[in-house]
Amino acid sequence: MEYQPDTRRITGEGGVISQIEPGGIAEELGLQPGDVVLAIDGFPLRDVIDYRFAIADERIELLAHGADGETIYEIEKDPDDDLGIEFAEPLFDRLRTCNNKCPFCFLTQMPKGMRKTLYLKDDDYRLSFLYANFVTLTNLDEADWRRIETQHLSPLHISVHATDQALRAVLLGKRDVPDVLAQIRRLGDAGVSVHTQVVACPGLNDGATLHQTVQGLAALYPVVQSIAVVPVGLTRFRFAGKRPQSVRAAIQVHESPEWIDTNWEPQPLWDERAPQSHNDHPLYNTALGYCSRLGAATDVPLRCYTPDEAAQLIDLIEPYARRCQHELGLHLVYPSDEFYLLCNRPPPPADFYDGMPQYSNGVGMTRDFLDSWAKAQRRLPTRLRQPSQIALVCGTLIAPLMQHIVERLNQIKDLHIQLVPVINRFFGETVTVSGLLTAQDVIPALSASGCTRAILPRVMFDYQGEHTLDNYSLRQIGEAARMPVTLAGDPEELVRLVRSLIHSE
Repeated sequence: MEYQPDTRRITGEGGVISQIEPGGIAEELGLQPGDVVLAIDGFPLRDVIDYRFAIADERIELLAHGADGETIYEIEKDPDDDLGIEFAEPLFDRLRTCNNKCPFCFLTQMPKGMRKTLYLKDDDYRLSFLYANFVTLTNLDEADWRRIETQHLSPLHISVHATDQALRAVLLGKRDVPDVLAQIRRLGDAGVSVHTQVVACPGLNDGATLHQTVQGLAALYPVVQSIAVVPVGLTRFRFAGKRPQSVRAAIQVHESPEWIDTNWEPQPLWDERAPQSHNDHPLYNTALGYCSRLGAATDVPLRCYTPDEAAQLIDLIEPYARRCQHELGLHLVYPSDEFYLLCNRPPPPADFYDGMPQYSNGVGMTRDFLDSWAKAQRRLPTRLRQPSQIALVCGTLIAPLMQHIVERLNQIKDLHIQLVPVINRFFGETVTVSGLLTAQDVIPALSASGCTRAILPRVMFDYQGEHTLDNYSLRQIGEAARMPVTLAGDPEELVRLVRSLIHSE
C-alpha cells in the first residue's frame, strides 16, 4: 500500500519529532519527542527533504520549539553525520492534493465511514520521491519545477495512463492537462529519472493506444527507467449499483456532494464546451468543437479485464519488452502480476523484471514469491510435535498458486494447513487481491474454517502494518475469530512461523 500521510500531524509550523536516536547528536542537545524543528540556518523547513539537504554541512544552526519555547542550537559535525531525529510526518508544510478526477480513482470507490486518511487524494511529488507514490504532475507550478531540478529529486514515479494528450485528459477527468512527454523530457534535462505506470482500462487506453504510449515512453529511455501496465480495479461502490457504468459517469462522481472535500481542488464537471482560447487548444477541433473526439471515449463502459483480454494485453506488451531487451539491454515495460494470474499464465523468470523496479506496484511480486519459496521450503521441518491446524488466508486471485504451497506444507507430519481464499464481499467480488481484504470478510472465514490458528497476508494491513482498511488491528481480528493470528509477508516469514510451532507447542 502506498504511504498515506496523516494530515493531523502536518502542522504547517515545522517538523514534529517522533523519536530521538539514543546517543545521537539530537539527544546530546536535549531535543525531545514532541519538539518541533522550525528552521536550519534561518531557512524554514517544508519537509524532511529540506531537512536532509540542510544538515549536510559542517556547521548548522537549528531552530526548534520545545517546552521552554524557541531555542537555537549551534552544531558542528561531519557533513555526513545525521542528527538522530525521526519525524512524525515527512511533510511539514502541507500536503499537495489531487486536482484530477480519474474515472478509476479508488477513493471514490469506497463506502462512507472509514478512517479519514483513506479518502485523502494526495498527488504530492515529494511523496513520489520519498515513498514511490505515483503522481500525475498536473499540479506543479514553476517553483515546484525549480525545486525538483535544484534538489535533484530522482527518481519520480508518474502515472501516465496515455501519452495521447486528449485521451489522457479523459483518464485524468479534466480538460487541461500538460504534455506528459514534454514534462518527462524536462525532468531528463535536469538529470531526474522516472518510473511510469499505465492503469489500463478495457477498450479505452489499451490496444493501439497502449502501443502509442509504450513507444512514446520507451523513446525517452534512459530518463524513463520502467513502464508498468496495471489493470483497472473496480469495487461494488463505483456507481452504487447504478447503470450505465460509463467513464463519463465515473468522472462526474468526483463532483457529487458526498465526494466534495475541502482538501481537493475543485474542478468543473466534464463537458464538451470550448475553452475561451479554443483556437489554440490542443483538444479543440474547429469543425467539430471542443473534445468532440472524446465523446465516444467517455461513453465506454468502465469494467474489469476478462481472462482472454488479460492474455491479449500480455501478448501485446511482451514483444515490446523483448525488443527493448535487444536494443536497450533491459525489458523496460512490464505487465503487472494480476494479468498473468487472471489468465492463469506463469509469470516470467526473475531476470525479465530487471531488478524489479516496480515491485511495490505489483510487478514481479509473484515471481519473487515463487523463487523465494523454492529456497525457503528447504528449511521446513519434517514433522511437528503435535497436530496443528492453521488457516492460511489469501485473496481469490492468488489462491491457485498458493494451493501448491499448501500441498507442500501438508507433507509435514501433524501439520494441516487449510487454504482460505476469502471472497471480498466488502468491496465486491471483482476485487480479488489479498491487499484489499478487510477484517469484516476475513473474520467469518476464519471462524468457519475450523482451524485453531491463522496466518494473514501482511499486505492487507496499512503502510505501518497496524490496521486493515476497515481499521481492525491484528489483535482485534484474533479476538473476534477466537484464535491466535499472525502475519506473513513472504516465504521466509511463512517458514519461520512453521518452524516456530515446534518450540511453541
